[in-house]
Amino acid sequence: MNPRLRSYLFPAALSAAVLGIAVYFVFLSNSAGSALPVVKPAPEFELTNVDGSLVKASDHEGQVVLMEFMFTSCPDICPVTTYKMVQLQEELKRQNWFGSKVRLVAVTFDPERDTPEALAQYADRMGIDMNGWHLLRGEEAETKEIAAEYGINVVNLGDGQFVHNVTSLQLIDADRQIRRVYEMGDGMDNDQVLKDIASLLDET
Repeated sequence: MNPRLRSYLFPAALSAAVLGIAVYFVFLSNSAGSALPVVKPAPEFELTNVDGSLVKASDHEGQVVLMEFMFTSCPDICPVTTYKMVQLQEELKRQNWFGSKVRLVAVTFDPERDTPEALAQYADRMGIDMNGWHLLRGEEAETKEIAAEYGINVVNLGDGQFVHNVTSLQLIDADRQIRRVYEMGDGMDNDQVLKDIASLLDET
């Protein structure tokens, strides 16, 4: 090879390699700090809180929301999920996020049995602090439709029992976008949920 050509190609190849490495590390850096992906916009709704007030999904704009769809007579995954959310509640208090920056929400499928009185008793039994929670209810058909808009299928089996997706727990950002869908019950990882909440708060 012509020595003059070789002296030109080597620096060019070296520069390209250095540039490639730089781009690679920038990519890694951006990936490591990247936000949670947007699943889809969180649909609007209006439901009744346990105290009788009306609550819209848009009322939570500016807050991070962890929302479960449940029913209080559920024998397994719903109470386990609520219990784990109450554990998160205590950690959110320690971080000074509870109620101000982060809101916990439970929407019941079973308004016939989950009356305001029943929901209040459930809150007391589970250790729910209503300063940072909403316990919401509406007509059964309305709630089923809202759940479907959030990607959750609900089937009423009768006798107060319902079948629904095990992934009925969703994390919603301050711009009302669903950013993560979690498994409920024993599969719920509080450490991961708290990490994801912190990530969304960093965005704001």
